[in-house]
Amino acid sequence: MKLIKITKESGIPLMGSIAFGIIDRGSNLLQIRATTCCNLKCIFCSTSANDSSLHPINYEIDPDYLIEEVKKVIELKNCKEIEANIDSVGEPTSYPHLIYLVTELSKIPEIKKISMQTNGTLLSKNMILSLKMAGLSKINLSIHSLNNDFGKELMGSSIYDLEKVKQSIFDIKNSGIDLMLTPVYIPKINESSIEDLIKFSKENNISMGIQKYEIYKYSRKPKKAKMQNYYKFYKYLSDLEKKYDIKLKLGPLDFDIKRTKKLPLTFEKNSIIMVIMKAPGWYLNQVLAVSKDKCITIEGISFSENKRVKVKIIQNSNNIYLAKKI
Repeated sequence: MKLIKITKESGIPLMGSIAFGIIDRGSNLLQIRATTCCNLKCIFCSTSANDSSLHPINYEIDPDYLIEEVKKVIELKNCKEIEANIDSVGEPTSYPHLIYLVTELSKIPEIKKISMQTNGTLLSKNMILSLKMAGLSKINLSIHSLNNDFGKELMGSSIYDLEKVKQSIFDIKNSGIDLMLTPVYIPKINESSIEDLIKFSKENNISMGIQKYEIYKYSRKPKKAKMQNYYKFYKYLSDLEKKYDIKLKLGPLDFDIKRTKKLPLTFEKNSIIMVIMKAPGWYLNQVLAVSKDKCITIEGISFSENKRVKVKIIQNSNNIYLAKKI
């Protein structure tokens, strides 16, 4: 896979793309996506990360550019209690500047909490301690089974090491960083594993947040797996709550997430605009373009550097822009 490093000089804005940059969904939680790289090929991945047949391109953002843009977004939101959530369409700990990023985020007065998603495989005791010193508040760790062989299957990796991940779990707990286990419940695939993880979390006094399995256009889809509706998913959680005397139905208030000023949309849906192509897109036959300091993903088009093209905005939710050429 080709790696594109996004710098201020690249001219690629850090708002507008789902794959990288900053995502504001109208709350005090900002999603910070510094890289699209991933070290695993989970069989249920919603984005099919680490698949060169779908993703010939990966992106890595210059940390100083990212910090500069985070400050701008916070100023526009006018919110004094921000949570910076470092997540990714891939694996956040694959980002080589992670410690520096957390350190610089922690210096921003409005950021009161820094959290991170991870599969745990690239963590070490030294990294965990460094993240704690840098200012990381919480780790949400994706672990989907306590059976090593089944874990390898789910993670799509023959070198997945469950014991190493479990050691990192205890290292996180001992470091003082808040920890939550966040398995994905895949109906007909890992029901028994979910219950094993609940028992493990209770035995070790670790909080648990079960994720709903979702299927999107480019998702990897395990055989036999089916996506549940929310009624069935919450019924499943309710049954587990009663069985194990544990709270599993979690909402925004459980994570201190509050509604805040949402950044105004730059482009309305169905708008016709001129954009300038800047880079190939994350998926095949996509292009990253720019207009009015927003990154716009154009579908079904070949890349031609700095070419101007007329497009129609077909999606604009949360300032994430998808367009097609007209």
